[in-house]
Amino acid sequence: MKEENFAGTLKKSLLIIALIWTAAVALSLFWNISQIKENVINEAYSDAKMASHKDVLYRQWGARHSGVYVPVTPETPPNPYLSHIPERDITTPSGKKLTLVNPAYMTRQVYELEGRKYGLIGHLTSPRPISPQNAPDEWEKKAFLKISQGENGFFSVLDMNGTKVLRLMTPFFVEESCMACHARQGYKPGELRGGISIAINMEPLLERAGRRILTISLTHALMWAMTLILILLGYRKLMAGERQRSAVEKDREKLIVRLEDSLARVQTLSGMLPICASCKNVRNDKGYWERIEKYISERTAAEFTHGLCPECRKKLYPDLEDTYPPRTP
Repeated sequence: MKEENFAGTLKKSLLIIALIWTAAVALSLFWNISQIKENVINEAYSDAKMASHKDVLYRQWGARHSGVYVPVTPETPPNPYLSHIPERDITTPSGKKLTLVNPAYMTRQVYELEGRKYGLIGHLTSPRPISPQNAPDEWEKKAFLKISQGENGFFSVLDMNGTKVLRLMTPFFVEESCMACHARQGYKPGELRGGISIAINMEPLLERAGRRILTISLTHALMWAMTLILILLGYRKLMAGERQRSAVEKDREKLIVRLEDSLARVQTLSGMLPICASCKNVRNDKGYWERIEKYISERTAAEFTHGLCPECRKKLYPDLEDTYPPRTP
């Protein structure tokens, strides 16, 4: 019974330990996976931030120079939205035709080139665009709303054309150099002019993160399984020790019972024993008279053999007296 109680208590204790260990491993795995996913977002955000900062800087450079002149080509025709500028188109002394490219026109062409060459999705946009190509989509409208409420920027992770991307909107504001093109729209320096929307493809980052998650998951599973095996081996060892202790205790209890029984027998023979003064029979515990030999042999390990003492031999067999040698004192 004690062994069963010990086994039940031990099983409950080890089950609690196993559950706590499982919960700890699961929590650790969850935390590591969340950190990996967070790092993926942080890395994509850093790439998007760096790309947008670079785009804002070269756009500012172009704005401070009031645009740049480039050769007229089929890919770069004169900008119809700059037709109000007298010197939008010029001809060099050698006869080469040049056209003025403003920062918005330049940025849009750079994004088209980046999209074809590197797959980077960029878009120059504005809540009040001059060109329809710069009109914001639904996500960009949401981003402008957040920025207008005081946010320095806005980003989110979403699916774009079946690809997981991190999209970032970086705002830019009206500067004095912008007024040449945008003063007629009613802008003032310092007002929100628009923003640069960058989308970073997260698929390569997610693929690397998936490999790391698999490695960490296998590591945690191995740690979990090895610890449970050690707990099971410890349980078996403790149970073997308990069985051995229980066996020793049972043997001890049996020995105590035997000793107590022997002590009871000894106490029975050492008590007051009624004996007949004539025939020497004794009265047992039930009140019956029986021969003393039987009484003692049933209660002890003693055995009896019959003989004659010298006095009785002399009385009963006087003729045999001389046949026995005298006993040495």
